[in-house]
Amino acid sequence: MVWDRSYSVAPGWKTVVPLLVRSDDLDLSCAVIAVKQVADEQHVRWERFGLLRECITHPTPIPEYYDIPPAVFDRDQFIAALDDFRREIGLRMEWDLP
Repeated sequence: MVWDRSYSVAPGWKTVVPLLVRSDDLDLSCAVIAVKQVADEQHVRWERFGLLRECITHPTPIPEYYDIPPAVFDRDQFIAALDDFRREIGLRMEWDLP
C-alpha cells in the first residue's frame, strides 16, 4: 500500500503517503508521519507534512498538518528514484513486466 500511494503521481492526483513508521507498528495503526502528495505533469509535490493518528487504510485519512514548507521533486526523477530503490531491494510490483 505504501508503494502504491508513493507511485500515485498521475497529474492532478492527491493522496496521503506515509513516510515514517515505527518498526514495531508496520501495520500503520500507530501515529505515522505522512505527507499530502500532489502531482502534475512535471512535478511531485509533498504539499503538507503531518501526523496521521488514524489508520492509513481509512478511505480519507486526515493527518494533523504542521507548518512545514513543501518539498518539490521533478516527476521523472521522483519515479526513477522509487524504481531504483525497488530494484536495489528486489521489490517487484504487479505492474512490473515479467
